[in-house]
Amino acid sequence: KCSHIRRLLPPAHFEQTMNKFTDRHWGRGRRVPWGGGGGAFTGSGRYASEHWVHSHPDTEPCDVYSGDFVAGVALDFAAQQGTWTPQLHVGIRWPLWEYHEDAWPLSQKTMLQWVRWRCLEWRTLYKKLPTNFSQWRLEEAIEGLGVSLH
Repeated sequence: KCSHIRRLLPPAHFEQTMNKFTDRHWGRGRRVPWGGGGGAFTGSGRYASEHWVHSHPDTEPCDVYSGDFVAGVALDFAAQQGTWTPQLHVGIRWPLWEYHEDAWPLSQKTMLQWVRWRCLEWRTLYKKLPTNFSQWRLEEAIEGLGVSLH
């Protein structure tokens, strides 16, 4: 929706904004514990343009693929063949733990660090946190750790 896009920081400078944010809060070139090095895990560098559209805390994440594909580049048969039909699912379809892969090694500790990183990003860039954490499945991700997101 256009109303969502209007809430976002200007795209022309978003890569520079994310690079400064990452450098300030994590350090240039350091590996992040939730996924190694590179902007793919922080939304910086060339990945900033992919990160931009869902960078606002009030983004309503959604998924349109109902197949077995979760993340990465190994598509399931229907995705490879292009025979799937979009089915809207509001929110993140899979528990965040399902996104574990070699490139994104999730544990309770790394998940907590990633959740804190996203909250810091939202507070820094937009001066707020999501109004609906459940759509992001963040509370579920840190369940049992005795940590509150609010």
